[in-house]
Amino acid sequence: MTENGSTNGSDSDSPLTKEEVNAIHETWALVWSDKKNNGIEFFVKFFTQFPEAQDKFKDFKGLTIEEVKAHKKLRAHALSVFYAIKSYIDHLDDLETLTELIRKNARNHVDRNVGGKEVKWLVPPFVELLEEKTNGKVTELHKTAWTKVFDVIASISDEEVEKAK
Repeated sequence: MTENGSTNGSDSDSPLTKEEVNAIHETWALVWSDKKNNGIEFFVKFFTQFPEAQDKFKDFKGLTIEEVKAHKKLRAHALSVFYAIKSYIDHLDDLETLTELIRKNARNHVDRNVGGKEVKWLVPPFVELLEEKTNGKVTELHKTAWTKVFDVIASISDEEVEKAK
């Protein structure tokens, strides 16, 4: 798959090496094992690092980070996001399906003015979460692999934003 999500039917187009795919699976397993709590932790990090992102959520706008952390809708959204990421991870070997999963999610976010820039905001808090869950054993391989995944999601999100104009 190219960064814009196009495929020619061959999985050899993947921007990820086999080692990167393995690194993603390895680290994702740690995050997924406690998805609800890790999802909440991720969003707390996300809103702390990018406070403007919190304003894109009408239910969280104007709340303190502690109020957001305790909000029942944060738990639900965090799980929804992690299930979406899991669906992407589960289809790294099926690029056509992966691309369509990303497109569907991106279309659901167009009306909220969420595009590639906002998707790339996810990388620093996600890497920080990975570093905590691996006790600091995140390597450059892990960081590169996850950044590539989020770059592809961002690129496809931008395409969907453009189509909606």
